[in-house]
Amino acid sequence: MWALLVAYASLYPFLPLRMPAADALSVFLRPRVVLEFDVALNTIAYMPLGALACLVLLASAPPWAARAKAVAWCAAFSLAMEAMQLFVPTRVASVYDLAANAAGAFAGTLVFAGPMRDYVTRPLGQARERLVASGGWGDAGLVLVVLWLLAQLNPALPFFEAGNIGGVGEPHPDEFLVTAGSVALAVAGFGLFVSVVLRGPGGALRWTLLLLTVALWCKFAMASVMLKPHLAAGWVTEGRAAGLVAGLFAFAPLRRLGRTARIYLAIVLTLAGALFAKIFGAYSALGDLLRLFSWPYGQLATFATLTRVIHEAWPALALAWLIALFVWRRDEPLQ
Repeated sequence: MWALLVAYASLYPFLPLRMPAADALSVFLRPRVVLEFDVALNTIAYMPLGALACLVLLASAPPWAARAKAVAWCAAFSLAMEAMQLFVPTRVASVYDLAANAAGAFAGTLVFAGPMRDYVTRPLGQARERLVASGGWGDAGLVLVVLWLLAQLNPALPFFEAGNIGGVGEPHPDEFLVTAGSVALAVAGFGLFVSVVLRGPGGALRWTLLLLTVALWCKFAMASVMLKPHLAAGWVTEGRAAGLVAGLFAFAPLRRLGRTARIYLAIVLTLAGALFAKIFGAYSALGDLLRLFSWPYGQLATFATLTRVIHEAWPALALAWLIALFVWRRDEPLQ
């Protein structure tokens, strides 16, 4: 999944395509401009990829070999992305990007080396086994939680709604009630989703509150840094705040239901919240969306579109996971 996100960020906007210029190789080896922000961003983006690749390879190789293979795999993947960038006129392939990506992958593999493994990675793995459903179902649920948190980094996306702030749409006469209702449904559904991802219902409210708190702080921080000052609070309204509180109050008693009932209600509430949000959400064209930001460091279109795609697709992905779980594992404890 992370490789797909990196590929999207590397190749956006995908079109138009053209054959590489005659001097493409020389520009790749000696780029005219090197942006420090891009180099830093590439390094950070490849750290999780290196860590995840190393985690997979540890099952069949000793630690040192797994780390070396992970770095080599990530470097090869990065080289493929840089080669494909040569066909996208708006992207610039660079040997510095390749080096930064390989360095990021190497840094990511260090979580499985020495003290980092003993004091950070191993305790985290033990916590995952203790708290989260085991096997592939639990891993998929955790991936969905991470994707949801990534989408919250975009302050132009409303909390638990579709579309974006400042979008084009007809104002609804009962906007407060519609917004509060859709957000309440989505929040209650999200809480039930979290309760199903966990190994048992105990702690579901606590972990849901923690995730919502982290998401809210991400929104606040990113809005203050990225949005124009007069739009910094546009992602939160009275209706969304009321819906957040109402959704938590609705979720509190529902978390005590049996597992099958929680899965079923998570499906119903997530679907209802997503439908309400889609019907009444306000959308802007990409150019109008980017004008909401005050961000001079580049990669804005990639960030805005990638997080919006995740934000819009997340309810469907969560529903697919919940429905599959309901059909195949609803009566089987995920121990």
